[in-house]
Amino acid sequence: MAGINGNPRGEQAVSVSAAFTGIAVVIVALRLYTRMFLVRCLGPEDYGIVLAVICSVGLTICIGYQAKWGMGQHGSELDPGDMVKSLKAFWVSLIVYYLSLGLTKASILLQYLRVFPTRRFRIACWAVMAVVVCYTIWTVFSSVFACVPIRAFWTREPASCINQFAMWFTNAAINIMTDFATIILPMPVIRKLNLGRRQKTALIGIFAVGGFVCIVSILRLQSLVAISNSQDPTYDNPPAATWSAVEVNVGIICSCLPLLRPLLTRWLPGVFSSHKRSVHNTAPRAYATIGSCRGPRSTTAPFDSDFVLTEQHTKRGSSEDGRDIQVVTDIVVRVEGNDGAGSEGRKGAEKEWGVIGVSGKSSTETLVKDAARVV
Repeated sequence: MAGINGNPRGEQAVSVSAAFTGIAVVIVALRLYTRMFLVRCLGPEDYGIVLAVICSVGLTICIGYQAKWGMGQHGSELDPGDMVKSLKAFWVSLIVYYLSLGLTKASILLQYLRVFPTRRFRIACWAVMAVVVCYTIWTVFSSVFACVPIRAFWTREPASCINQFAMWFTNAAINIMTDFATIILPMPVIRKLNLGRRQKTALIGIFAVGGFVCIVSILRLQSLVAISNSQDPTYDNPPAATWSAVEVNVGIICSCLPLLRPLLTRWLPGVFSSHKRSVHNTAPRAYATIGSCRGPRSTTAPFDSDFVLTEQHTKRGSSEDGRDIQVVTDIVVRVEGNDGAGSEGRKGAEKEWGVIGVSGKSSTETLVKDAARVV
């Protein structure tokens, strides 16, 4: 009987996989806390990432079983029964691996749809979503039915089987392309936002952090090349298994980081909060932001809990993009005291920022006047 003890290659694969999975579980837990108790809004993207991390945990368990039954050891040293058990765990690991990848990308794209309201972007986003869904269905289906009958995958009995290595490389290439598409998708919209250079750079950086996933995917592809040329796959498989676990967990972590800003603002207000706004900046804010749901924001939430992600329009339907923006809008107004009213650069007693939900066809000027009377 094989085992992890005395199997350093298997031990290393399990340790690295468990470490990254543990980090991903903690990050997802923080995301859920932020969404449930700070932002108070759970969406489909949150449920999707929960399913993704569950699949990631399943992948790590499968890697553990593979190591227990011989992964990392020479095939000539393994008992035939142990080899069958290891291949069964490997078969399951392929399924949960592809499910986790697909669910993570779907979660990111659903978040894009919540944040960016422009019609052209949403069409592009749904197009990428369709590719991701079809790709995930194909990879799961081809993994389940890699051999017919299915048991031939681990029994190695005569059967009709897909060329495994060709399928793995094809799937890996498509996966990398969808990674790049998911990362690049929001960049043109962000570039057009009416934001300062510092905010825009920070925002691009938040979304570009997903580039780490592409790097890991490429590194995993190199490990697949190594195992495809191997004469001893059980011995050479640990790097591919390790990179697979790292890839899915890095994807989960990167998808959650932009949504943790409200939590970080509360924990580290001096680092992540910036309330320096222009006194005369009374334009309406778009209804969707990172970490928020559609509709007016709560007055109890920290003002700088996230970034504005859509252009500011003073009237409904004032541009082609504006036709997709809902009427329900957040207006952020700062009203100065008597000493500083209406004068730029003069110091005076300032009241707190107020967040006022507005619904109707009023112009920005009227809304600002109404807000001033309320404050």
